[in-house]
Amino acid sequence: MLPGIIGSLQAMEAIKILANLGKPPLGRLIHYRALDTSFREIQIKKDPNCPLCGGHPSIIKPVSSDHPNHKMNQLQEISTLELRERLNSRLDGILLDVREQDEYLMNHIDQSQLIPLSGWPAAATHLPKDTKYYVHCAAGMRSARACQWMLQNGFTDVTNVAGGMKQWLEEEPS
Repeated sequence: MLPGIIGSLQAMEAIKILANLGKPPLGRLIHYRALDTSFREIQIKKDPNCPLCGGHPSIIKPVSSDHPNHKMNQLQEISTLELRERLNSRLDGILLDVREQDEYLMNHIDQSQLIPLSGWPAAATHLPKDTKYYVHCAAGMRSARACQWMLQNGFTDVTNVAGGMKQWLEEEPS
């Protein structure tokens, strides 16, 4: 029930902003306490160094998806079948497994190196940035997050393995 209440309040504030009606709580945080059905308003001070709303903003417009610095469009992916082919013909990079250790111990790809995503970014800082990486997890979501982090932190050649270990095991020959 609580998510419905908060969702309704957020939707109403969005409508007020879009329709230029009423007084939206800009610069204020509204705290709802469900136990006694009360609201509290907390004033939020602007950060003068904020790149969006500070004294000298560096973010002045949204970054379009075709912008050269837009990392989301730069994420390369391969299928698990393509990964098998590359492993069979000598992999041209490092295969990273970003699952947790217990997942890795249950099953893993022999040539993979385990660096659990829960230990990032500290665990990934020692990796050379000019090496090719293939990154996989259980289904492809954590590895995509790892790839995005790597691209945003200076790694130049990063490929996500779509489908991850689940797909890999489904395709495994009997």
